[in-house]
Amino acid sequence: MARIRSIKPEFWVSEQVAECSTSARLLFVQMWMFCDDNGVHPASTKRLKMECFPADPFTDAQMTAMVKELLDNGLLREYSVQNERYWIVTGWEKHQKIDRPNPKFPLPIDDNSSNDRRTVVEPSPPEGNGMEGIG
Repeated sequence: MARIRSIKPEFWVSEQVAECSTSARLLFVQMWMFCDDNGVHPASTKRLKMECFPADPFTDAQMTAMVKELLDNGLLREYSVQNERYWIVTGWEKHQKIDRPNPKFPLPIDDNSSNDRRTVVEPSPPEGNGMEGIG
């Protein structure tokens, strides 16, 4: 089931995010709604297509290319647990506040279990002061 997630204004000025195409950025934000409470999503482009772009004519090759952009720019990390592949959103815990976490998918067992394609060069966008909408 999709979840409500927050997008901070700093997201849009992150150089790490700006390196991605418009479609990859949109996919990244949309997939947050379908990640579990740890920021984990099964590594399936077909599933992402059905969840995030059900009415759009993106091919599997295009979805794969968008995910590759997110991986290459350090916004996602791929790993395996018991022969199942997953993507985890890097910096998830800094940007999403989960009141009653209910994760569905396993976290990486250790640092050696990931299939990183690139390390994160830029830190996640800075956190806001939590005062948005007050005043």
